[in-house]
Amino acid sequence: MKVKWLTVFLASCLISISYFCGQQRLCADNSNAQSAQHVGAAKPTGVEWKDCVLDLVQRADASGDKKLARFISNWPLPDEATQVDAQIIACIDKNTDGPGWLKESSKPLWSAFMLLRQQRARHFFERAKTEIEKQRNLSTRHHFKSSNEATRLLVRAVREDPDHKLGRRALGYVRDDDQWVWPNAARQLAQRKEYSAENGWTRNGKSTMLPSPQSPFLLPNILSPQSTNATELFVSDHWNIESTAGIAKVGDFAERLELTRFIWRQVFGGFVMTSAELNSRINGQARPRPVSSSKAILLANREEYINNLQSLEPNVGKSLGMYWTPTQTTWFFDSPDSDGQTVEHEATHQLFAECWPTNPVAGTHHGIWAMEAAACYMESIEKTDFGFIVGGRNSGRVPAAKERLFNDSFFLPLRKLAKLGRRTLQNEPDLPKIYSQLSGLADFFINGERGRYRDAFVEYLVRLYRGTAEHETLWKLCKKSPEELGEAYKRYLSSQ
Repeated sequence: MKVKWLTVFLASCLISISYFCGQQRLCADNSNAQSAQHVGAAKPTGVEWKDCVLDLVQRADASGDKKLARFISNWPLPDEATQVDAQIIACIDKNTDGPGWLKESSKPLWSAFMLLRQQRARHFFERAKTEIEKQRNLSTRHHFKSSNEATRLLVRAVREDPDHKLGRRALGYVRDDDQWVWPNAARQLAQRKEYSAENGWTRNGKSTMLPSPQSPFLLPNILSPQSTNATELFVSDHWNIESTAGIAKVGDFAERLELTRFIWRQVFGGFVMTSAELNSRINGQARPRPVSSSKAILLANREEYINNLQSLEPNVGKSLGMYWTPTQTTWFFDSPDSDGQTVEHEATHQLFAECWPTNPVAGTHHGIWAMEAAACYMESIEKTDFGFIVGGRNSGRVPAAKERLFNDSFFLPLRKLAKLGRRTLQNEPDLPKIYSQLSGLADFFINGERGRYRDAFVEYLVRLYRGTAEHETLWKLCKKSPEELGEAYKRYLSSQ
């Protein structure tokens, strides 16, 4: 599915995941006669929201601003009132003054609406702090600690109040003048650079032309001597990208990479930061710092892609993109048939491998299935009216997993799957069917049974990349046998 990607520098898309709705009401007071009236006690969440904003909605309708009435009424995300077997991604509008279509006469109503959202932000933030403390107090003998839930709640807080200082800092943002940016962007701004979607970070607003296709500059460059395309360097917040595909193509490509990173940080929040790290951020004991930029290469066509990589990977002709671990570089080529899913898949491999120092041989001997499953899961990103959805039994390759399981009776038992290493998996004769199953398994472990195994799956990925996992680690974390998990997976796919 093609997605309209947000501008890298100004984008602030963050993910939020389903939560149990609060049961109390909220109080919204404002001395202005046109603002919201008192409607109850705090915690304006879940099904209570429509009661909380009834007065605002009625007044917006009465004034003829039906668009604002619908916007306020539908503000809560879909998973607040009902169970959603997917992950909700909310795009955060940092313009707290209201959307461009807001009528001048409706601004007092908007101000009252923002007061309600600030109370929701405080509610979510306090729940996040409670969750962090709960995880810190867990005994490591019988439990593992996860920051997935705390990250989810922090995202909710920042969605409600884009200027929530402690929530922003906990999620990794820093303040630069009147805006919140990633530390890498703040570093570029400190060097008096400007960002544009066409040219990336530059001082003069022009793209950087590399001396020749063979000249190494920041990235390992092994472009073919026969290439006649100019090589350009595009610097985004978190990637240095070399490209022979033209500046118009690379700008869109960079935006897609950056948004994938935004989404990945929230889908796998427990991989990105520990509860202890979140706690240090919230308490002001740690400040988000810039990180090393990742490397990517976008070539003009498939021929260049194959010519440059065939000596490294003989089977490169079967691929649409590749993350080359030895040089920590993702490789892609421009194609009119490109749908973005390859970018999401390979960028996910890169993000996992480079988030923090990881074992370079992770997945070589066992566990590669989970690493590939996580990347397949990120292919399921879908655009919605409120942002994006990731996962779900009808998204990505999961429908194919259903077909393989129920139509072809194909299922590779977890006990066998977990023992496969990278090369062994790639040489499996049923590889396409296995990849379909991996997509189904990822959705099951992340969203199945109301997210019961999500923390365990993310923790398994942490241990795989650290090099401390064994082939049986996942089912030990889940406290179920691989056979029990396999049967639960089949039930999950069979349900509607």
